[in-house]
Amino acid sequence: MFDDFKIYDDCEPAGLELPTIQLEPDLLSDLELTKECGSKEVLSALSEKGFKDRGISDLPNKEEYRDRLEYELNTFEELGFTDYILLNWEVIGRARESGYPVGDGRGSGAGSLVLFLLGVTNQDPIEHNLFFERFVSKNRAKKITDKHGKEFLVGSLAPDVDSDISHDTRGKVVEFIEKKHKGRTSKILTFNTFSSKLCIKEAAKYFYSIEEEEATKISDMIPKEHGIVMSLKRAREESEPFDNWCSDHPKAIQAALKIEGLNKNTGVHPSGIAICSQAIDNVVPLQRTKDGDLVSGYDMNDVADLMVKFDILGLRTLSIADRTCKKIGISFDDIDPNDPFIYQVLQDFNHPCGLFQISADTNFEVARKVKPMNLQELSDVVALARPAALQFVGDYVQQKHIPEKLGYNEQLDEILASSKNVMLYQEQTMKACHEVFGMSLDDAETLRRDIGKKKVEEIPKWQNRIFEAAEKNGISEEAAQYFWDVVEAGASYQFNLSHSICYGALAAKTVWLKYKYPQEFFTSILEISEFEQDPLEVVSEVNRELPSFNIKLLPPNLEQSSINFTIEDGNIRYGLKSIKGVSDNTKKALEEFVTLQPRNKYDVFAYAKQCGINIGVLSSLIYAGALGNDNRAKKALEAQAYNKLTEAQQRNLYKLGEKYKYDLLFSIKDAVERETKGDNNRVIMSQKNFDNFKKKFEPYKELYILNREQGRLSLWWFEKELLGYSFSFDLIDCFNQSGDLITVEEFKKETPDSWRMVCQVDDFFIKISQNGNRYMRMSLSDDSAKVDMIFCDSAREEKLTNFLNEHKIDKKDIVVIQGSGKWISRINPIDAKVYTKTRQLKG
Repeated sequence: MFDDFKIYDDCEPAGLELPTIQLEPDLLSDLELTKECGSKEVLSALSEKGFKDRGISDLPNKEEYRDRLEYELNTFEELGFTDYILLNWEVIGRARESGYPVGDGRGSGAGSLVLFLLGVTNQDPIEHNLFFERFVSKNRAKKITDKHGKEFLVGSLAPDVDSDISHDTRGKVVEFIEKKHKGRTSKILTFNTFSSKLCIKEAAKYFYSIEEEEATKISDMIPKEHGIVMSLKRAREESEPFDNWCSDHPKAIQAALKIEGLNKNTGVHPSGIAICSQAIDNVVPLQRTKDGDLVSGYDMNDVADLMVKFDILGLRTLSIADRTCKKIGISFDDIDPNDPFIYQVLQDFNHPCGLFQISADTNFEVARKVKPMNLQELSDVVALARPAALQFVGDYVQQKHIPEKLGYNEQLDEILASSKNVMLYQEQTMKACHEVFGMSLDDAETLRRDIGKKKVEEIPKWQNRIFEAAEKNGISEEAAQYFWDVVEAGASYQFNLSHSICYGALAAKTVWLKYKYPQEFFTSILEISEFEQDPLEVVSEVNRELPSFNIKLLPPNLEQSSINFTIEDGNIRYGLKSIKGVSDNTKKALEEFVTLQPRNKYDVFAYAKQCGINIGVLSSLIYAGALGNDNRAKKALEAQAYNKLTEAQQRNLYKLGEKYKYDLLFSIKDAVERETKGDNNRVIMSQKNFDNFKKKFEPYKELYILNREQGRLSLWWFEKELLGYSFSFDLIDCFNQSGDLITVEEFKKETPDSWRMVCQVDDFFIKISQNGNRYMRMSLSDDSAKVDMIFCDSAREEKLTNFLNEHKIDKKDIVVIQGSGKWISRINPIDAKVYTKTRQLKG
């Protein structure tokens, strides 16, 4: 076979070759440059412009900035990175020029003064003591020369600027790149792997013929940790029900373990864009997505070795902020993240929804404990609220209130002072290495990389160097030992200060917007909730907080609602397209439907069909209250009946509408009994036709009767399922006949000695404690708040075991729980069942 192939040299470039930047003549003129000027002169001129625009020329320490600028420019030129910096400026600059919201920075790029002066990042690296060497290191950068003498960069060692663009406008930025570098750019391939959930779900279906719905319930037994789904092995250790299921179904778990983590299929990197110095199909194989987009045949690691890999993330927070700012008429960049108002709010705040980096449960709790007083402390919250760093929260808070120096070394104490004696950041490690132990900044960056990447074979060498440097510089052995212990352990928890400061600033701005302009902020969150993984959960979270801001979420209404959420007086009106079941494909039909203005119930049925709105969407609109609140279940039943009629039957019964007060079911019954005639003097519906109709209609009638028996609960359930919240009743209203139930919010504010609550089960898992007792951790919620609680066995009682022997619990179940303090002592499942689909009636 190999005789048919020729041997080729130079199949691909030896390394990374940067694209050439072509600047517009007008820009060169503005910078007082000619077209003969090279990239170095252009970057220098742009930096000088930024020096003036940022007001640095007026600062008392401007010489410090001047020295840093000269050092960075020389470093970029020496290492061959000048064109890469200009490439970033061209893209981000165009985004800002076009009015697209851009983040303050992400990753180590915020440590560069040049990028700050060019507007690629937006936090002053000198003010925040950010290290340029964290971004670019002479020790790290390398070049390759091919056999023709041409130089290339080693792509994996080149700097990497990551940028955030608003979710709404990222596509436009990508379009600009594709147009500017036509034929030289593509999206980047990723490999999707088999997750633990998918593995067990597919194995359960294959080996044991388990239905899709049941298989999904099995996969849902796998718990999450810090929002990440556990591996199969870990899930068996943490979840008793899952472990028991696996024991009973050995073939499924054995097969699932074999395929877990293997490549499943290819995908497209969510933020990566590749830009090549030449025609991209000369360098990498390409393929097309189903939408026709070009995608590299190599993944991002291989792409980075051959061409520029841009990482432009579409950030929903920026979209929320931009929409909020446009509603109130201000610029997002003008919000000062150091405004004292922000930190007054953070001293005692209870409403994290929509706040960047501090809305997740863990981050919220860290913020409440730390109570940040300034941007640096808010940055510390971002860094502390990660699994490995959470262990230091208590030490941090204690040190904040009762400061105490470590006393090993004065310079070391200064470095640790800003983060309350916790060496929280990689930059602190670098600074201690350089300023305390006398090593170069490049050496400090190399140490950071070796420890961060856990290069076991290199670490002992650094240990010796640290102690040798300590001895040479008169640093105590205790200080050297402390520093070594911290940096060695820091591999698991130390964070990037450049990234943390930028994200802390963005978090601060969202706090300012939310608490200054809550109505506009919440509306913006709801507007883009459709892009979230679970849009209705976003609606639930927003609705729980709105009462505290004296705002109501008004229900959908065909006459008053727009397609999206809107501000209405002091409240927010629900958008029609956010009703569950209403998709983007239905949006145009819905817009037409709204304009038709139906006069009666039959008009609703007829116009929906005319506009192409199917019965599922129409039923959702009815149950959600968008077509009126009067007897929604009956109206939905009539819509189902109308859908089962022939066109002739629909037309003739429409004519009889007023006679029967638009009661479709009664008019059908009467028309059959009286053999009423319609078009062409023919009977509208014969007994035979009625029998056929009745057979199709019967399941919907049964569904209606069963749900009617549940009264308020069925209405609450349908609204919660379709809208994410119920505007008719709170869950407690459906069960509080005795008047002794409290809400979750009341429980969290002041936990009584004994209490009863009615909640919905969001999630749960069962495991064995270190004492050998079973316990169930439950995530519960009602319309007011969410809470995590424990129900457990003890040495004296087996409450949980007895409960599980008698009851089967599932997600979305309604339960009445009671307990004392923060422990559940009893659970009573509500037997009432609400049906949303006819297939639920089977069996």
